[in-house]
Amino acid sequence: MITTLLKHEWLATRSLLGSIGAVAVLLIAAGTALTATGWPGISLVGMLMVMAPLAALVPATQIALAVHYWQSSYSRTGYFTQSLPLSGVTIYLAKRAWALLVSLVAALATAGLLMAAWPVLAGQLGGERNPFSLIQQMWDAGTAVTSTPVLIAGILLFVGLILIWPIQYFFAASVGSETPLNRLGLGGPVVVFLGLYLASQVLIFLGMVALPWGLTMVDGQLGIESWSVFAEIAAGSASRDDIMPVGFVPMLLLIGAVCLLRTVHSWRRKISLV
Repeated sequence: MITTLLKHEWLATRSLLGSIGAVAVLLIAAGTALTATGWPGISLVGMLMVMAPLAALVPATQIALAVHYWQSSYSRTGYFTQSLPLSGVTIYLAKRAWALLVSLVAALATAGLLMAAWPVLAGQLGGERNPFSLIQQMWDAGTAVTSTPVLIAGILLFVGLILIWPIQYFFAASVGSETPLNRLGLGGPVVVFLGLYLASQVLIFLGMVALPWGLTMVDGQLGIESWSVFAEIAAGSASRDDIMPVGFVPMLLLIGAVCLLRTVHSWRRKISLV
């Protein structure tokens, strides 16, 4: 049944996703052509035209899917979705799985487009033109300061930070469509997301207070040192920029888990059409 629902999601969103992808490809192609001219000003505009869609492709795709999720579950076609002879949780899990899958594809597409444009960009930046050689250099630099398992864990964490957004967006769409916020229409999910964002900032701050450590270079190797958020605030402009606090990681995982469970609860108990 999940496979059938995923097929339905593909049919319902392929035009939307194709449009987003086509715009990104066209902008990157045009930007690459302008960058290749090497003309002052024109090449800078070209680089911006390349970098902007690369930076926006994943979030734009995720936001578009979140809007579709809200429309198909609670708004325009919500009546059809809610009338399916399936549990709400099954429908939600299929929609979430589709959003996560598309997010991964969008991330891979971003990497592929960057690699395609990189030889031209590198010509302006003065770096290694071969993207595969550059990746190998980056990997060698990473393994020189830490172990391969730690490096892989860091990559997986980065992927997780990408995948957490659809979970938060769907949470906002579901909770924002419950009574009485559903009276606000699309404003309900927006209000919930803003509240979630503010709460997340507070929780992340508390996480960095509770886990006062950070990743930094220690004797030529990646290591952990004590790190105080209060000391950094007091230091102002003299604060360290060579250390990454780790306290935000468990908090982000906690926030994602809570959003996931609360959205499941919403589908089980609090379904309401706008």
